[in-house]
Amino acid sequence: MSFAMPGRRPSNSFDANPAATNRSAAEWIARLNADDATAQDAAGFRRWLAANPDHAERFERATDLWDMVPGTAPSRAPVTRRRALAGLMALTATTAGGTIAFQAAHAATPYETGIGEQRRIGLRDGSSLLLDAATRVRLIATAERRQLWLERGRVDLTVTPRTIPFTIDAGRGDMTASAGRFDLRRDREDRVAVTAIEGSATETTGGARQLTGGERLVDGRIDRPDLAATQAWTSGRAAFHDDTLTTVAEEANRYSTTRLVIADPAVAGVRVSGMYRMGDNVALGRSLATLLALRVRTIEGAVLLGG
Repeated sequence: MSFAMPGRRPSNSFDANPAATNRSAAEWIARLNADDATAQDAAGFRRWLAANPDHAERFERATDLWDMVPGTAPSRAPVTRRRALAGLMALTATTAGGTIAFQAAHAATPYETGIGEQRRIGLRDGSSLLLDAATRVRLIATAERRQLWLERGRVDLTVTPRTIPFTIDAGRGDMTASAGRFDLRRDREDRVAVTAIEGSATETTGGARQLTGGERLVDGRIDRPDLAATQAWTSGRAAFHDDTLTTVAEEANRYSTTRLVIADPAVAGVRVSGMYRMGDNVALGRSLATLLALRVRTIEGAVLLGG
């Protein structure tokens, strides 16, 4: 099998088939990440993107796969010529032409939000999802397979009816849904909650239980939560019901880089109920301090409660 050396400029011509486009995308990643990349390379890459609307999507998929190759993630050391070549080999040599490697990247496309960020995503099958702050998922939505893996955080998932059911994996076994709307959560302690806002979902492992509209599966049991409170996060709020102050702070810190800190361990277990706007921890800290008769102090990057 042959592949492009990082020193060779990828072709700017129109690729006649998807496999060729995949290959060009891999070549561009290796070229742009090589230590001898030039402004000429950047200009050539822009011309390649402009040559066909499909190029940008193929490049994005290739980038997802590049990030999964050990030693090539941008957060690591700068990419050398040798490492760029190794990454390209991993992209193109997984299977003949790299086609299945690119399909795998598409099948497990990652989406992630940071602190205070929410993101809405439309899928090719017509389904959609809203990612809450500090959330990471992997997705596939093709004619042959529809699946979501929730690695952390919270998602509002709307499933469009199709012949192939939608599989949900939040770390506690799979569930399948033919249609409906679902609230999925996986917190820092790996606790999982799946709520059927509309429609129904069925466990495919364990007891094969079914969730119907208004029901939630949490900690191995099914209950009926307050759906308005469950969905409050989609409008930038959070609902608490007899939760500890520590829990409130952990939730609030998903939405603001100004940390809400419990400065006095003696008040960490104080219980809180109510609906609060997220994203402004200074205002939230002052509200909680007034409600609970606590001392509040604001320092650079943090709001201290108690102490």
